[in-house]
Amino acid sequence: MTLNSVYQNVAPPRAEYYQNERLEMLQFLPPNPRRLVDVGCGNGLFGAAVKARYPECETWGVELMADAAQKAALRNDRIIQSHFETADELPEAHFDVVVMNDVLEHMPWPEPALARAKHILRPGGSLILSLPNVQFLLNVLDLVKRNDWEYQDWGILDRTHFRFYTTKSAARLLERNGFQVVSITGLNAMRPKWYYRLAFRLAPQYFRWMPYLQFAVVARPIGPGAPAISCPP
Repeated sequence: MTLNSVYQNVAPPRAEYYQNERLEMLQFLPPNPRRLVDVGCGNGLFGAAVKARYPECETWGVELMADAAQKAALRNDRIIQSHFETADELPEAHFDVVVMNDVLEHMPWPEPALARAKHILRPGGSLILSLPNVQFLLNVLDLVKRNDWEYQDWGILDRTHFRFYTTKSAARLLERNGFQVVSITGLNAMRPKWYYRLAFRLAPQYFRWMPYLQFAVVARPIGPGAPAISCPP
């Protein structure tokens, strides 16, 4: 089974996916990046935000959908319309940063994408991910209290998601594919009721990540002899 045969039977994500700037992800960029590629760049708004902050940064994007790729090309230095896994136009050891903003969960097999990211990152470069948090409190309550797991048009249970991640499973995937996790940060926290907040404080080892709709991961390729770190709890 090929990538194309898998994707052909899946409806594309909603238009909102292509129009999000994801400004909260700018904080995870290294200082003064020179070359960045945004995987699944949509309309190219995140790359445009990077250029606004770092005018000297060369921003590339990879986007499968033709309409979005055309819009992204107006805002970035170069756009490749392709699956990232097979985008041979991306030069080896070229980029300071590879960004995947809520992209990896849409891939049936994440390993080829991670291998491609390692191939195009320069030594010392960073892979920056955001991922939906399947351990999000409201999602867990639906599963535990209501015995429900209903796919939707948007959010954690988006019907176009092939994979679901916790912070631990995401870190394990990265480490098994040659990356060292530098940091994991919760994103877009909810404010739950007081008794949930109390439980979070009393047992953070179980509930630490539940308030967050998403989380961001910064990772680097493991070089020869470099130690991997442990997966987060």
